[in-house]
Amino acid sequence: MQNHSLNAELKSVQQSLKNERQFKRDIIDALHDGIVIFNQRMSLEVMNQAAKQLLCFEPQHDEFFTDLEFFKNKKRTIKFNITRWLQQAIDQAQSAPKEILIWVRPNCSDHPSTPVLLSAKPILNNDQSFQALLLIIYDKTIVTHSDEQHRILEAAFNSYDGQFITNEKGYIIQPNFSFSAYTGLLPLELKTMTIIHWMQKQVTLKGNIQVEDILKSLLMEKKWSGEVQVHPNPETTFHAVLSLSMLIDDDKNIEHYVGTLQDITDIKESQANIERLAYYDELTGLPNRRLFMEHLDNSLLHHKRNHTYSAILYLDLDNFKEINDIYGHAIGDSAIQLTASKLAEILRAEDLVARISGDEFVILTQYNVISRTQAVQHALTLGSKIIQKLNQDYFIDEHQIPSSSSIGIHIIPGSEHDTPEQLVSCADLAMYEAKQRGKNQLYFYQTELTDKILRRREIEEALKHAHYDQEFYLVYQAQVSNHSEQISAETLIRWQHPVLGAIRPDQFISIAEETKQILKLGQWILRTAFNQVQQWNHQSQKPIHISINISPIQFHEATFVETILAIQHETQTNPKHITLELTEGILISNIEDALIKIKALAQLGYQLSIDDFGTGYSSLSYFQKLPIHELKIDQSFVAHIPGSKEDIAIIETIIQLANSKNLTIVAEGVETQEQVDFFKSHQSRILMQGFFFSHPERAEEFEKQFLSLPTTL
Repeated sequence: MQNHSLNAELKSVQQSLKNERQFKRDIIDALHDGIVIFNQRMSLEVMNQAAKQLLCFEPQHDEFFTDLEFFKNKKRTIKFNITRWLQQAIDQAQSAPKEILIWVRPNCSDHPSTPVLLSAKPILNNDQSFQALLLIIYDKTIVTHSDEQHRILEAAFNSYDGQFITNEKGYIIQPNFSFSAYTGLLPLELKTMTIIHWMQKQVTLKGNIQVEDILKSLLMEKKWSGEVQVHPNPETTFHAVLSLSMLIDDDKNIEHYVGTLQDITDIKESQANIERLAYYDELTGLPNRRLFMEHLDNSLLHHKRNHTYSAILYLDLDNFKEINDIYGHAIGDSAIQLTASKLAEILRAEDLVARISGDEFVILTQYNVISRTQAVQHALTLGSKIIQKLNQDYFIDEHQIPSSSSIGIHIIPGSEHDTPEQLVSCADLAMYEAKQRGKNQLYFYQTELTDKILRRREIEEALKHAHYDQEFYLVYQAQVSNHSEQISAETLIRWQHPVLGAIRPDQFISIAEETKQILKLGQWILRTAFNQVQQWNHQSQKPIHISINISPIQFHEATFVETILAIQHETQTNPKHITLELTEGILISNIEDALIKIKALAQLGYQLSIDDFGTGYSSLSYFQKLPIHELKIDQSFVAHIPGSKEDIAIIETIIQLANSKNLTIVAEGVETQEQVDFFKSHQSRILMQGFFFSHPERAEEFEKQFLSLPTTL
């Protein structure tokens, strides 16, 4: 009976202990922080639910130290030895827990590292011997994230952009340093202002935006952003983007406003530079072709709608290429700038002048007259003023630069379907015609010019794709003397296009020069002529001499002499059978370069001739310097003899000059017996060339007429 009572008492005690342990377990599991208890052997004794959830860990024996990984940093590159750290906590046995913040990688495979605070406290017996170790694990995820966000916000708030935070009433309570610097206002001063007060003091809104629009956007959308101008002081303005946000709580009460001020002055200046480059000429500051066309398009619509008229003036400086060649591009640029200034002095404020290329300017007048006749009269008056203003020498860097211009005029609108491009093209055609008629004058556009330019463009395209050996051929016109043992002829070029037909030299030579096609064509002429004269002199018993015209474009090429020498070696031609004809313009444009090349060619054995002698305006000044062999009298002087005393005087002067240097003379355009008799009466070395003796003929016909005939009359 006693034993039964003892057993019952023992069971009661055991149940009480069990209940007490479960009670303590329930308390431990109820805690939000992780609790881990190790026994004397450092084996896992207790782990509450919070620790299991935090670590994704279900303890099985002593896997705590083998299955879990601990790190000193977030990136998990430095491992943390928790066993050693816990042992240090036991050895030190301090009254205060030993703590450290680390990162643990839970057993959950897709779970990121978790920041935890470890707090280790040894539990001692009454005799101070080690009994157990209590490890508390605090989840620091929220705190760490909050700290990180705080650092991010602090870094953002202290950026170069101006930023501020207001209270619920809009007063600026926290401006950053950049905002204070942008506005020039100290934080204490800013804190006395609301957003609206500050904007009224320093901000100009762009467009039609009003402060009321900003407040409405904040109320409706909780944000607003727009471009503004900020004026920290009366002398300073900068461009910026102002962004405002309204922060509200869950009950839609306003808590704060947040503002950002981003300086975009550099961006605006870059945009302005881009626009300037896109629409304005860099050298003169005038509008360029693109901007001019936009204005012309609008003006054209206006005139058509209101039945009014105005004019386009297309201006080109005369002989501008020679200015660049002689004085250099820096002087040429200065001449362009001076021209722009002079045009600005003449034109009214409402007129538009643009530089559209090189030395070409185009003017759009704003007469808005109701009569085409009135528009013509106004354009004529303005054009004449410009011609007079620009027909004056420029003085640049101690150089006296001759100046004049040619102007083409087109009244607009021309027809119902005109486009800006067509109108400018028509004015351009008129300008080109003004140049063709002698330069330094005006010319109004005529419909016939369109056909002329279309023909020009056809020729230009045909030149680009011409097959020289199939389309071009040389002809030879005899040069006759009564006491020469030599057969002479001038070489001329002809073009028979398969589609366009026969194209005259006066139609295509100038185009070839302007487009630089003359360089290739000139080499073909030289090579073909050299081969021909070499063949003739190989077959003939008498020496045969030919003259070849040299384009100024060819002559001014740096490698011109080398090109001649290369063709000479290729064809094995004797230079003494060749005369190279140069115009006075070649010499006038660059006398020093011309002298060097002419001397080099003379030393190689070539004869040098000055073509159209007497038509230039500085012949006598350089005549004595040139190692030339021949002068050609222009046919304009020959045509009126013996009836014109003036032309006879000019010719006799040229003959005397030629005699003084022992030069040969070639008289072009000889067509009558009277002209032949006139030149035969002079006891000089004179060759006569013209229709009186022969027309230019192909090589085969020239051979039949002259190579088997005596060389005297």
